[in-house]
Amino acid sequence: MDLDAKKVGPVALVTGGAGYLGRHLTTRLLELGCEVRTFDQTAEGPDPRAQHFVGDIRDYAALREAARGASVIFHAAAVILMVGVARPATRRRAFDVNVLGTEHVIRACRELGIGRLVHTSSANVLLDRPVVEADEEEPYAARFVDLYTETKVAAEKLVRAADGEGLRTVSLRPGGIWGFDDGSFMMKAFVEQLVTGRFKALIGSGEAVVDNTHVENLVDAQLLAAQALTERPETVGGRAYHITDDERLNGLEFFRPLVEAFGERFPTARIPGGLALAVAHALEWAHFVRGGAEPPLTRGGVYKLIRTSSLRIDRARRDLGYAPRYSHRDLVRAVPALRAAHS
Repeated sequence: MDLDAKKVGPVALVTGGAGYLGRHLTTRLLELGCEVRTFDQTAEGPDPRAQHFVGDIRDYAALREAARGASVIFHAAAVILMVGVARPATRRRAFDVNVLGTEHVIRACRELGIGRLVHTSSANVLLDRPVVEADEEEPYAARFVDLYTETKVAAEKLVRAADGEGLRTVSLRPGGIWGFDDGSFMMKAFVEQLVTGRFKALIGSGEAVVDNTHVENLVDAQLLAAQALTERPETVGGRAYHITDDERLNGLEFFRPLVEAFGERFPTARIPGGLALAVAHALEWAHFVRGGAEPPLTRGGVYKLIRTSSLRIDRARRDLGYAPRYSHRDLVRAVPALRAAHS
């Protein structure tokens, strides 16, 4: 990739900077030579070379202070809530962080004259139905079984509508984010199931496939998108881009190399998709009544295992120059870090 710090930055703010994507993005921006600020609720920043601001994305004044003087904002702050049956407080938190927080980022860009915004959306914004080799013109999801999808649709619409009048925006839609460590939501949740002996059966027929996204592939796209907003805003401004590894695999088959590397047997027993959905719905209602941690199985999670959602990345290749560098074949590189984290 031919990247120029002045065209990507030169002064970048990363919201959600202490999160999984935020940490990787911050490191790469610093390596490129950008001045980096991070904004997160966590007191400790992702890298001592970056200026870290502690604050809540729901607090506009705190966000505005962090954004002052930035030339681009990478908006990665979000809360992942996969339940659809949710208490009012849970629903309010999802909308306040993911939607109101995005409104705050747009407002800060407008008020402070920050001309570029790279927003991390999600492939979920399409997924209320099977999609096969879908491009970015596919209609948004309209029926929601989880708060994450519902709020990500609302947030992306805001970002794309904000493009123009001095602010150019791009929304990137990754699949399930993974990497070579324990930091991603997707990897952590699966390995916890594996090491505690709860991965005993597969769900559905195994024919459904999904797209995932290595975190460094996504960071590549973030940097390329920021530079494209500088070089050719009329091409990329206001658009959404699918960012995946360009590999279609069943959601559980994806993890087979990890299972075998951990010395475990990959299950052969299968639970019918309809039964899994019924169980997941019951677990969501139990969570609604009792509170506590999210259930280990949700309807949104089940649908990703029984319903195909494959996405084309032609637009990202053409407009951004994106090409995935990391592949599912590299998954075994995560084993040492995962073993260390769960030993």
